[in-house]
Amino acid sequence: MSQDLTPLQQSVLEKYSSLSEALHDLDESIKELNRSKEGNSADVSADDVLQEMRAIETRIGLIGTLLKGSVYSLILQRGNDWNN
Repeated sequence: MSQDLTPLQQSVLEKYSSLSEALHDLDESIKELNRSKEGNSADVSADDVLQEMRAIETRIGLIGTLLKGSVYSLILQRGNDWNN
């Protein structure tokens, strides 16, 4: 399938992959922080942090969807411009 992709499309997919890996690394770091603070009294509970992270995750998902839509729209517009 990668043979059917343009260099720009391949680059975008690689960046999405990189972003995905970074988010997984962030998730692991947060889990490690929560494990290391168990038993310690902290100003913010792990549940509060989890709720805030879920809100951020939702926003990031929305931004990613909007970005994908924008990129797809630009590709279609340029394709139409080249055909005319």
